[in-house]
Amino acid sequence: MLAAGAIAAAALFLTACAPTTTQPPTGSTVSNQFPEDLTSNSGNLDVTLTAAETMVPYGSSTRWAMTYNGKTAGPTLHVHPGDKLTITLVNNLSKPTSLHTHGLHVSPSQDNPFIMVDPGKSYRYTYDIPANHPGGTFWYHPHMHGLTAEQVASGLSGAILVEDMDDDSLAASTTNRVLVINDPPITVKNPWDSGSGSMGSMDGMSGMGGMSGMDHGQSSGVDMMTAMMGRTGPKLLTNGFEGITLAASKGKLERLHIVNASASSRLAFSYSGAKMILLSSEGGRLAAPTEIKNLTLASSERAEVILVPNSGGGTLTAQRLSNEAGGALLGKPENIATISADAGTSTSVLPASFMMANTRDLFSASEKVVSSRVVTLSGHMTPTIDGKLFDPNVVNFTAKKGTVQQWTIKNTTPMFHPIHIHTWGFQVNGEQGWQDVVVVPPNSEKVIRIAFDDYSGTTVLHCHILDHEDTGMMAIIKVD
Repeated sequence: MLAAGAIAAAALFLTACAPTTTQPPTGSTVSNQFPEDLTSNSGNLDVTLTAAETMVPYGSSTRWAMTYNGKTAGPTLHVHPGDKLTITLVNNLSKPTSLHTHGLHVSPSQDNPFIMVDPGKSYRYTYDIPANHPGGTFWYHPHMHGLTAEQVASGLSGAILVEDMDDDSLAASTTNRVLVINDPPITVKNPWDSGSGSMGSMDGMSGMGGMSGMDHGQSSGVDMMTAMMGRTGPKLLTNGFEGITLAASKGKLERLHIVNASASSRLAFSYSGAKMILLSSEGGRLAAPTEIKNLTLASSERAEVILVPNSGGGTLTAQRLSNEAGGALLGKPENIATISADAGTSTSVLPASFMMANTRDLFSASEKVVSSRVVTLSGHMTPTIDGKLFDPNVVNFTAKKGTVQQWTIKNTTPMFHPIHIHTWGFQVNGEQGWQDVVVVPPNSEKVIRIAFDDYSGTTVLHCHILDHEDTGMMAIIKVD
């Protein structure tokens, strides 16, 4: 996730879609620049997310989007270890959809990527968050195979914050704001609409919890080049705006949860203020706050940071870079957030360490690794895992509950691939913190160790360039 130098973001401009406007937002206030906050009470959070096509404000005009509850970013769900989270997904789209709680360590039977919710239907998801769940920044988005890229790129996403006792301590001295970043099409209608909502039928798949409609390779209205590179839009938006203003901090340190909710773009962030301090990687809190110079988030990755302004404030920008070869910079840095000069600057109020952080080291000598394997990413026009396209009838990987496996993920292609594993967290050799995405550069390899703790069940791993997932760069893993 993190790199000393720039790690890139894909950017293929959708020239076929003329923007309705390129003006910055007007008339916005601090309060409406952030998603709605929904917080658990007495151990429960019960919410409804209605997915629909919506015309949303954009500058002095409007743009088309797919939204949850009519907003450019879905509500932020604040939950705690031990809580029960219930989400009723209402599908008012013209095509099937589903929901994935990306990064949450919950049962595969609850975060089930094989469930399909037809147009006009609803489904009630229930998630039992473990009492030992790490605090951190997670998110939710559709996982409708064949349509995932279209629906995420169109704006269907929102943040999930798991908040523990370290959050209680941070609340006294920091803000707690969410930045959901994406690059949607700026159009007046769906530029990828292929007309039919039918996904075929694959009923009766044994042990898969209802895999109707899982038609791998289903196109979502893009050409072969876009499917290979991953779809992107002309601008990076923060919570739906072309940059937002962080004000009214009342002297508190600016603490931000940054979610890269794009369908394919890897983003290199720069900050012009005094310093940037990392609190969490995508798998949860680090052992201690760590000052960093650079931050890079691939599609689906998250980070929790403190941004300390200098005397003139500070500006957080992001730049997209190529997903090919050396990951060259593309375009110009784009404004993500402006930090007021009156934000807090005293980092002495931060804890020296986080008492709830998971400090287990999967690469320590004391860890028993039960097996090792090589997983190969291959193909360019049609990327695959171990040379195979996704098949809902085939279990590609197996593991035993409570064990640790070591995987060497070898990328033989000329593209960066961010590989996401559902349910079970892992660590990457040479990188800090727990993760749920490993970014493997072209013609290289990464070694990871996966802790198959707490749950048995069947789920998936896949590339989070979502057009790659939709065209078959996905595999099934089963834990007994």
